[in-house]
Amino acid sequence: MKNVFSTQNIHTITDANINFYTAPFVHPKRRMHEHDFIYLLHGEWSLGQNGQNYDLHDDSLLILFADNTHYGLTPCRAETKTMYFHVSKEDGDMFENTDSFSCIDTLMDASQNKNIKKLFAEVVNAKLSGEQRKANLYFELLLCELTSQNMSSKEIKVAQKIQSIIHEYPEKFFGNEELAHMMNVSVKTAENKFKAAFGKTIHQYILDFKIREAMSYFDRFDEISVKEVAYNLGFCDEYHFSKQFLKHTGMSPSKYKRSKDQ
Repeated sequence: MKNVFSTQNIHTITDANINFYTAPFVHPKRRMHEHDFIYLLHGEWSLGQNGQNYDLHDDSLLILFADNTHYGLTPCRAETKTMYFHVSKEDGDMFENTDSFSCIDTLMDASQNKNIKKLFAEVVNAKLSGEQRKANLYFELLLCELTSQNMSSKEIKVAQKIQSIIHEYPEKFFGNEELAHMMNVSVKTAENKFKAAFGKTIHQYILDFKIREAMSYFDRFDEISVKEVAYNLGFCDEYHFSKQFLKHTGMSPSKYKRSKDQ
């Protein structure tokens, strides 16, 4: 099971602290309405959730999802130290079997990513200092870091490089084969990695990007014509550009231009 957190709603940190257990301690069995994030700074601990066991060691990060039963399996090792925070469950948060780019593993080894530990500590410190808004914002940054950790560096590199090429050449329409060749990977690999990273096909992304660019042209340059924008963005003619613009925005380019003048 993986964790998916809404990007449409701001989560609220409800509690946070740093705990040191001089003697072995068993995590209580409970079912919370908030998510429970635990970062093990030093020591060992075994916890469970819904029948799944998780063994924590130095720099392990465990996410216990809201409204699920979690519990201690064995006492932690003496002198175990943890950071934790509880965060609100928002609409769009899901706990399910998924391999999408936006999902986050329940148990992660953060030893190779110092940003995770740093951002986790920032969440805790901000909450302890009474800086609620800052704690919430640091949590959103932590989610971004954890989501990126979900993909291998090669997957990120291929998808982001393709995205960079699309952005760098707004006047071109790239085919999947051309982009795959530039990345030195198969077409299927390029397509799969890009969709996993950005949630849409390469072709869909290119069209969405070009329509956003077109709207930016119309917003910035009052006198620019629909035909000029179409050619600037690599469309073969004004008709095909207008058709895509209408499909994406619900209005024709001419109507969009008039709406900006009102």
